[in-house]
Amino acid sequence: MTAEVAGGRSFPELNGGGQRLPKVRTSPVRYGRFFGIRTGQLVSTQLAAVALLIGAANGPVGLGAAAFAAVVLLALTWLRLRGRWAFEWLGTASRYTGRRHAVSLDSTPSALLALVAPGATVEQAGLAGNPAAIIADGQGLTAVLELGDPAGLLAELAGAAPSPAALLPSADAEHPPCRIQLVLTGAPAPSLRAGSGTPANSYRQLTEGRLLGHSRALLAVRVLRAEGWSDDDLRRALSGLVRRLVRRLAPTPALPLGEAAALGAIADLAHGDGGMAQESWAGLRVGGLSQVTFRLRRWPDLRIETSQRIIARILALPAAATTVALGAGPHSPSGTDTAVDLTIRIAAPDAATLSLATQTLRKLLAAERAAVQRLDGEHLDGLTATLPLGIPTSPAIPGRPDLNGLGGHPAGLLEDLELPISNAGLMIGTNRRGEPVIARLFRPEQTRALLIGGVRCAQLVSLRAMALGARVVVQTARPQAWEPFVRGAAVPGESIAVIPPGRAVDMPHGSALHPLLIVLDVGPVGADSRPGPGWQTTLVVRDGFTSADADVATRADLLLVQPLRADEAELVGATLGLGETATWLTQIRADMVGVINRRAVRWAALSQTPIEAQLIGPPSR
Repeated sequence: MTAEVAGGRSFPELNGGGQRLPKVRTSPVRYGRFFGIRTGQLVSTQLAAVALLIGAANGPVGLGAAAFAAVVLLALTWLRLRGRWAFEWLGTASRYTGRRHAVSLDSTPSALLALVAPGATVEQAGLAGNPAAIIADGQGLTAVLELGDPAGLLAELAGAAPSPAALLPSADAEHPPCRIQLVLTGAPAPSLRAGSGTPANSYRQLTEGRLLGHSRALLAVRVLRAEGWSDDDLRRALSGLVRRLVRRLAPTPALPLGEAAALGAIADLAHGDGGMAQESWAGLRVGGLSQVTFRLRRWPDLRIETSQRIIARILALPAAATTVALGAGPHSPSGTDTAVDLTIRIAAPDAATLSLATQTLRKLLAAERAAVQRLDGEHLDGLTATLPLGIPTSPAIPGRPDLNGLGGHPAGLLEDLELPISNAGLMIGTNRRGEPVIARLFRPEQTRALLIGGVRCAQLVSLRAMALGARVVVQTARPQAWEPFVRGAAVPGESIAVIPPGRAVDMPHGSALHPLLIVLDVGPVGADSRPGPGWQTTLVVRDGFTSADADVATRADLLLVQPLRADEAELVGATLGLGETATWLTQIRADMVGVINRRAVRWAALSQTPIEAQLIGPPSR
């Protein structure tokens, strides 16, 4: 199926309108090779032999010079170090010395983009009927789509994204070369910041390592500049492709990002919280985190169940955060080098932790008979490839057959690869089926929450937030009720700040990996409608609910409600429009809470761990 647009060009629907590609199992073809040997290596060997013959004909001096030249040429041709030929290392070193390696992230919002994609600009345009950003560079135009609802407060069951190969347009109509790239990032829970302290050990007991603390999924849609395609044609093609992708991905939300959101997403995925972004030969340093990148060299056998879940397992590596980018499409405007590529980036606070995460990655892949290549000298390329720009790490082999990715993996088999859009967040408890009830307490925008219950429940939420790497500030009129908890829950370098009412909270802004939780336990407070920074949550604690709290409740993004008295439940129901659901707030067990936002109500048993029970006591009102 094709769609006609202005200008007489037609643009295809996605692979037969969303049908699955057939799983054709083919053997990879190595173009530019002879019995597995590159033709360039054969030519270089012949040149070395010719040089020796010419040198021999010119006497001992000529022979010595020719022999030296032949040795150097053969070494560059046949010497293999850490998975690469010497001539490949030479090319890498040449590119490394010829580019910029550092930029201040505090200079402009687009400073990081200028480093990873020199010459790229961001312009506002209309895509699929919505205002959105287009990232334009010398090779193409890219739109960025957010998958799922990162601002949603109640995380539902984890979904899965289709393979980027399945989202490429079919080849039955004229269209510009295009690439689809899926970028997934995740941070484990408990976080590295929580270390092995009380919050981390307790949260590990609660979740058994099944959940991520933070995750995000982005789709980059890129059309490449090619002969015969003007900028206007490319924009129309990009808009049509984005519109069809939004339909194809339903019911999973797919929202094109605007200029500020796109630049913010690039900064969040790079973990650029300010300071410098700097590349060295052995890695990267961005936003205070050491990072290293890898390219997948050999795919696992995706007919095996554990291999199908390899992406989810990589995202849970013991690192501050791990990012995986899976791309499909041509690497050049010719459209003849279509390939599938996978790039991995690991971020950690120090070299020792980064080394441990790297070893874990290699062991994980080796168990599945897969392998990666560390991108020493090319880590800036690896960073670019793991940001939602649709740009791969290296040129494809010219003439490579359609969608035979690195290692010769047929694209049809990628349909078996699980690509999770995770339900990451803070685990509040479990529902009646024993499944986790998860709230995204920390989001790219400010969050206002109201807890109707007691101090113990607030301490439970604070302890679990600390396991996600959150800094906690408690403003309270009853410090004696918080002092034992603060003493027992604090971890080295992350102590809980307790301040009296009326004092301004002066703390650095939060980030995706280090959010901020402000607990207000000061009695009735007025509703705060002032805009605030993202990754920051204000939790108002109220022992009971009165008419003085109605305004705060209506403006809150999230409510946590312990069992209420009948009069309280009636007032809460009238304030929030809960109808008959409000009566259940008087009937739930003492160890349960109602989790309420503007869209839904969830019921959760708090599932207190032994550590929480010893530190806090029963979380009842």
